[in-house]
Parts: sequence; structure tokens; C-alpha cells
Amino acid sequence: MEFKLTVLGTRGSVPVEGKIFERYGGATSCYKIQAGNEEIYLDAGSGIFSSKPSKDKRITILLSHMHLDHLVGLPFFLALTEKGRSIEIFADKREGLMPKEAIDRLISPPFWPLKIEDYPADVKFLLLPKKFFIGDVEVEMTDSTHPNGSTIYKLTYQGKSIVYATDFEHTPEGCEALAKFSAGCDLLLYDAQYMAEEYERCKGYGHSTPEFGLKVADKAGVKKLLLVHHAPWRTDEELDNMEKIFSARREGVSFAKIGDEVFL
Repeated sequence: MEFKLTVLGTRGSVPVEGKIFERYGGATSCYKIQAGNEEIYLDAGSGIFSSKPSKDKRITILLSHMHLDHLVGLPFFLALTEKGRSIEIFADKREGLMPKEAIDRLISPPFWPLKIEDYPADVKFLLLPKKFFIGDVEVEMTDSTHPNGSTIYKLTYQGKSIVYATDFEHTPEGCEALAKFSAGCDLLLYDAQYMAEEYERCKGYGHSTPEFGLKVADKAGVKKLLLVHHAPWRTDEELDNMEKIFSARREGVSFAKIGDEVFL
């Protein structure tokens, strides 16, 4: 059975548009995983708007955290408009708010004319357990280092695994924990918003660099490293140059481009 990741949104912080952003994309964080009969979305940034949900698969959305760039596409998700469609949304409690309470602060009047329950689909909000299954997909979590908190996910299906570590700021302890959590995984998505020289003035913002992505990947022995959460000002040309540099340092390294498909 197929196990595939599709890149729908690569940007961090805010969507961008223009010819200089076309190949890597201007939409914010969203990645679609197809695993057998399951369709799983990692975050619901503006990239989720472009998804055409499968009619014959169950839909689950795993939210890393509640910052706007990871949620802004949710009101426009096509599956919400389908009567009888079942959608489950998992997230952790943030700032004392349950997942539904947090979503209601954004998707409700006067900021949006509808609440999630006003859409035709049947949507359930669920608090993350310690470990659970979506069909035959095992889902494990660990905490990230990010303002207001964030969740790192590992999804395992038929012996293959994907780790989604967006909005992660490297610390010695955090990198050690992430390497252990990601050990031997087939694909690691790692937050690399900043270049090393930019990070010096952005400490505490909750993001990392390609250099630390390679360090974690090496320590964990991951097979493929996909660098994600591109800075909104980073052009296609700049990302091309960065990919040349870092792919030469380690086999299996690439920067996420809109429409990319990774088969596991």
C-alpha cells in the first residue's frame, strides 16, 4: 500500500507570492500523507487550500501548534464543504485552551463568518494522546522548543517512518532528544527557516538552520532530510543555492518545493 508525502505549503510566518517564489512555493505549512486508506495532513497552513481530498480515504489533520501560519488555510479546506465527510483534527492543549477552544478564537465571527461546526462536514476535535493509531499508521509525539509550544510527530506505516519537526529551535538537549526520537527514520522534515548568520539575531523565535538539520540527521541516521519552513523573504534562487551547498554535504538532503512527492 502506498506511503507518500506531498508538499502543499513550505513557508513559515506568512504566505508570499510572485515569480521569485514560484518553484518553492509561497503557501504556509501543510504536508499531505497518503498511507493506505488514510489521508493525513500535517498542519493546515494556506497550502491546504490547494489540496483535492480523496473521496475514498479518511481524513485526519495533525496540528503542530496554533500559530496563524499553521492554521490560516483551515477555513478554506475543500473537505469541510462536503456533507457527510468525517474529519478528525488532533492537537495539544495550548495556553490553557483545548483544541476546539483555540480554533474558535480564529475561525468565528467577527474574524470569519462561520465556526467549524457550521460547515457541512462532520468535524471532531481530539486532544493528543501519548501514542495512537490512525488506521494502520502509528503516531508518536514529542515536544518541540517553540514559543507557546509545538508538537513533533512521527508517523510509521509498514515499517517506514516520517518525522515532522517544524517550528523547532535547536538546543543541545533538544537536538539530542530529536535525534533519539528520529533514529533510523526514512524521512525527516526539519525547520530550517534561518541561515546561520540570521539566527544570531533571531534567537528565541523558535526556528533553526540547515546546519543543525544536518547535525540531527547525521546523529539520527535518517535516510532523507527535507528542509522546511522557508523564510518568507527567501527567493527560489537563494533556496537553489542553499540546496546545492547542503546537498553536497550529505546524501538525501533537499529543500521542500511546492508539489514535491516523496515515496517511502
